[in-house]
Order: sequence, then structure tokens, then C-alpha cells
Amino acid sequence: MFNKLSSMNGSRDEKTRALMDVASLSQKDAQMLLKQVNWDVQQALNMYYEKPLPKGNVAKVTALFDKFQDPEQPDVITVDGTIELCQALGMDPTHLEFLLASYHLGSEQMGEFHRKPFVNGCLSMRCETIEQLKAALAQLHAKLMSDQAYFRKIYNYAFLFGRQNGQKNLALDAAIELWKLLLASRFSHLDQWTTFLEAKHKKAISKDTWTLFLDFALQPNFDVDTHDAEGAWPILIDEFVDYLKQGEDAMET
Repeated sequence: MFNKLSSMNGSRDEKTRALMDVASLSQKDAQMLLKQVNWDVQQALNMYYEKPLPKGNVAKVTALFDKFQDPEQPDVITVDGTIELCQALGMDPTHLEFLLASYHLGSEQMGEFHRKPFVNGCLSMRCETIEQLKAALAQLHAKLMSDQAYFRKIYNYAFLFGRQNGQKNLALDAAIELWKLLLASRFSHLDQWTTFLEAKHKKAISKDTWTLFLDFALQPNFDVDTHDAEGAWPILIDEFVDYLKQGEDAMET
């Protein structure tokens, strides 16, 4: 569970960011929790996941989880159970709705759900049945389109969700698929970005690049000629802007 937290022994800011990412907490709540356990990220996570469940029919939600649990690991829904869950919800695991479900049901690894976060997530959404869960996810999808802060939370979660176990960075193919999923209607240069990455970069994507790319992609009225190359952008983004300029120059000649 904790092999994703590369910042467990880092500075207080790094520990705060790590807890915010994994537990989807605000900065204030993450710091408050860490202070209670002397800035120990693992203890903070234990305390977070052991907190009392929201009010609701726990037995009913537990029975829902049990429909999809792995027979050999009763507290886990593994890949086969996840496929069945997706079928019951009428969703494709490659679509945005599955990313939303994974976020709200506490999945820390693609295609896998654990009992406590799953039950906690369902109760937090006031869902005790598949039908209620389906309706809640539809509402959250609409929220994603209109709520920028919520979209950023899902975007940041996608980096953690898409990484392979124990990996610090996100594989390029996984990053590209997630960018297509999240930014298809938000970034007009998405096709050029993915082509550039496949042709020129060919490497995994760091957390810093993933995070700052969203700020770059959501800039209003982006223009390659006014891009600030002296700003705090990762080198990869500056190289992409140069790539775009070269493309424009080629079209003009």
C-alpha cells in the first residue's frame, strides 16, 4: 500500500503533498493529521482509513462489495471482480467514469479495490446499491465538466492511479492514454502533444511534469509566440513549444 509514497521520509511539505495525493485531503486537513502523528505518513494514513465510517447501511454496502470480491482474497476486488463491477455499472474500464469510480472508492492501484475504502466511499456518496452508485457517478461526471477544483483533484489522482506498483514516474503510454481521457475537450494541442512525446521524448513522465502540464494546458488564449520560456515550466514543455513553432514555420514556408 505504501510503496507509492516516495515522500514518506522527505520534508514536511513533501509528506503533506504525499498524504494529500493518496488520501485526497486538503492541505489543511493533511497537515492537521500529520501533526497528530509527528509527521509520520504511514501512521497518518492508518488513522485516516481507520476513522469511523459515514452513516449508512454498512451491511448493505458490505454485501455489495462481497458480490465482486476475490474468493481467495475476501477483502479485495481484483481484476476479474473489477470487470464484473464495470459490467454491472454499465461502464468501460477505459472510460472516464471508471477513473471517477476508482477515485471515490479509494482504489490505489488500477483494477483493484479494498473493502474498507470501497465501503467508506459508497457510504460517503450515500450509495448502497449499484443503481445508486451509477447515478452518483453520472452526477460526478457532470461535476467534473464544471468544477475546476474537482477536475484538478481527479487529474492529480490519475497520476498515482496510472503508475505501476513501486514506480516513481508514470509510463509514457499510460500518461498519454490518461491525457486523452482527461484533456480531450480542454486542450486544443493535445494531438500535437502526444505526437511530440512519442516521437521526441519516449520516456516516463514525472509527477512535476504531470502537474505543471495541466497549468500549461489550461492557459487561456495560449500562443506559442508569447510563451514565457523563462518561466517555471519543465524543460519538456519548453521543448514542446519549440516543436509547435517549428511546425508553424514549416507551414508558412
